[in-house]
Amino acid sequence: MALYVYDDPFMVLRKYDLHDSDVMLNEQHVGWQIYQNHKDSVHFNSFVLGNSCTMAFRCGEWEKYLAPGDRAIRLFGNGETLKAISLKLHALEKEGAEIKNVLMILDRTSLSRFSLLNGYSNVLPAAISGDSPFTVQIEFIQAFATPDFLFPYLKYRITGRVKPGMKRMNPYGRIRDSRNNDSFNPREKMIEQEGEAYWKNRKKEFPERKGTVVIEEPVIFQQQRVLLEEISKILRRHDTSVRILISPDYHQKELHPNDREILQSIFGKENVYDFNGINEFTEDYHNYYESGHYRPLLGNQLLKRIYHKEKISLYKVKE
Repeated sequence: MALYVYDDPFMVLRKYDLHDSDVMLNEQHVGWQIYQNHKDSVHFNSFVLGNSCTMAFRCGEWEKYLAPGDRAIRLFGNGETLKAISLKLHALEKEGAEIKNVLMILDRTSLSRFSLLNGYSNVLPAAISGDSPFTVQIEFIQAFATPDFLFPYLKYRITGRVKPGMKRMNPYGRIRDSRNNDSFNPREKMIEQEGEAYWKNRKKEFPERKGTVVIEEPVIFQQQRVLLEEISKILRRHDTSVRILISPDYHQKELHPNDREILQSIFGKENVYDFNGINEFTEDYHNYYESGHYRPLLGNQLLKRIYHKEKISLYKVKE
């Protein structure tokens, strides 16, 4: 306990200006802390919400499509849930934030999740969840005390080096912008150094695709719908300009039409953009770091598509 309090390895006990840590931190807490650090000087009014695929959408790039003076920040969560998004919007409202623009990055998994995730990497800050600070801290203390983290951490503390295989440690150095929480994915540098060999040497991360249309089972039911309507209610209260973006899935599976129709009925057909399936964006494997995440170069293309009023229908590859 003394070591935990002294080191504050997850950076959740004290306030920090920078969150460049050798420990993999809880991104929910990092994003909220960055917001708290700069909200009075920057006056954020635009929010990128959703799962880890938000890494493809740089705040500065999004701001190009917003009104002059609009400032954006990324408040995401790994494996984000609809419940967490709803709670974040409520917390922003409680803070008195201007919620002028929202870019929500979702996928089928996020749409299916209606309850909060467990574990230190997912627990929300007390200011968002409404839980007591003590309850939140218990999650981090328990994570610190587990052998698969504590022993590698003690080794790191003695040697000062992060070695391969050390669980929950960050071997990449700086991975986020301390002003708006933009992601700096280390794989971008690897692509720059390796070129085409990056994809050629990682066949397991880029499995062969069938090239045929596969429609997923629906995931939006009553509990999900209640949360989506709650999110929409908050956005309507603030007259928020919202874009719901369903990420282009590397595996090219399509969102069930029922799910898409529900989203359109709640947020408006003109505000929902589904990039799943076999199309011009998912065809090019160069757009992806691995099968689960895509690059900012693709994110930039998607922003251009949804804000420049181009044709909504995607180019579909002939079977």
